[in-house]
Amino acid sequence: MNMSVNKKNKLIVFAAVLFTVTMVCFPQVTEVGSKSAIIIWANSIVPVLLPFFIFSDFIKRTGNLEKLPPRVYPFLVAFLSGYPMGAKVTSDLVTERSLSAETGRHVLSYSLVTGPAFIMGTVGGFLGNTEAAAVAAFAHYGGALMNGMLWKQGDDRINGISKHAARKGSLLDGFSGSILAGFKAMAIILAYLMFFMIGINLMEEAGLFLLIGNETAVSVLKGMLEMTAGSSMVGACNISLPLKTVLISFLVSFGGLSVIGHSASMAGGSGIGIADIIKIKITHGLLAGILAVILSWFML
Repeated sequence: MNMSVNKKNKLIVFAAVLFTVTMVCFPQVTEVGSKSAIIIWANSIVPVLLPFFIFSDFIKRTGNLEKLPPRVYPFLVAFLSGYPMGAKVTSDLVTERSLSAETGRHVLSYSLVTGPAFIMGTVGGFLGNTEAAAVAAFAHYGGALMNGMLWKQGDDRINGISKHAARKGSLLDGFSGSILAGFKAMAIILAYLMFFMIGINLMEEAGLFLLIGNETAVSVLKGMLEMTAGSSMVGACNISLPLKTVLISFLVSFGGLSVIGHSASMAGGSGIGIADIIKIKITHGLLAGILAVILSWFML
């Protein structure tokens, strides 16, 4: 086991060194990727997520979560604010022993979703069609509910929200702590977004995408790395609206490796690992894609 962990750590260090050397060799590509990530982060992520990060954490610190069902709370927060709030809230509940780790995985299977504002607004803009955006939304949330049924197994105990969740100190101290926690979460999201945007640009510079030779396939591949950028590219492809809707529905529900990465960071220490999140998002993406095919047949 230790050898396996050591090999994994060495591989991660090697990849980090290689990525750093590559960035030094291609500073202009790195700069463009970083700027693109910051623009997406500042314009589309911080205004939507930061207020919910702060206030959901503050509510948790006050202890008022005792009144909310632990099965429902992560989904509601994620529905209102988007990725990766479902992972953060579920992880908090598991860490506080309000949910077992196994139950936390089940709750996360339908709670790791993005918000309707992102789908109807941002994704709707990519698709250029309100009905197509509605299909993507129904597919996303319907796929999440089906995913929950798929992942419902094993230990399903719920202890209720821990009465020790509230922390000592004044409400003002708690609110200040929530602000710091919110900006920490934003920094983690930016770091992952920047990493993948730089990676995409470096792959572009190396000509790796030229080997594929198909604009739509390249756009989907980029979306599997970074969801927002890839979905925008799929929306610009010269393909039918139903196909665009299905592909983007898959990408939004899968989330891309960037979403998986920062969700795993948020879930750190809860017993819910990156392998669990990858499996959850793969099944969610596939189910949403299938639903989008069916809904597109009737609605588009």
